Order: sequence, then structure tokens, then C-alpha cells
Amino acid sequence: MLEKLMSRLPDERDETLLSELLEDAAAFILAYTGRSSVPQALENAQLQLAVVYYNRRGMEGESQRSEGGVDRTVDALPRDIAAMLNPFRLAKAVGSCVS
Repeated sequence: MLEKLMSRLPDERDETLLSELLEDAAAFILAYTGRSSVPQALENAQLQLAVVYYNRRGMEGESQRSEGGVDRTVDALPRDIAAMLNPFRLAKAVGSCVS
């Protein structure tokens, strides 16, 4: 998967950074879906999320930025990636104990 990420970011050759971005994307997917491993069907979503993380470097903690008359707003999770992840979310049962 690292090779695929490198082909999407041809100007970046820091394999350590790219591996960490893939790991961060996988951790997000696992937390979002409630799964213990990233399904093979979500590998493309993992790559896309790693690219998003790469492009957001330096914007950590920001949801909006304005520079030189240009306003940028970022979603925590882009809609197209959320659309890929949503079908893989595991349902959580919530109930109460009756004594």
C-alpha cells in the first residue's frame, strides 16, 4: 500500500512519514467503523484518507483558515470517504439492565 500512496504523492519520498499517515488512516477507519481490522474493500478509503492527512499537515486542530482573502473550511471526514466507510460501520447495541 505504501507504493500506491507514493504514486499518489510523487513529490514525497519520506517513507516513514507516509507509513505513519497510512497507520493514522487505518486507526481512524477502525475507530469509525468499530472493526478490529481494515477490510480489504476499504484500502482505497485508507489511501484517500492518508492523502487528506498529508495535505492537512500544518492545519492540525483547525477547521477553518483564511489567508490572503482565501477562506478554507475542512471537514473532519470528507463526505466521499464517509460514504465509503458508512456501510462498514458495526452497529452497537445499547440496552439497560433490569434487576
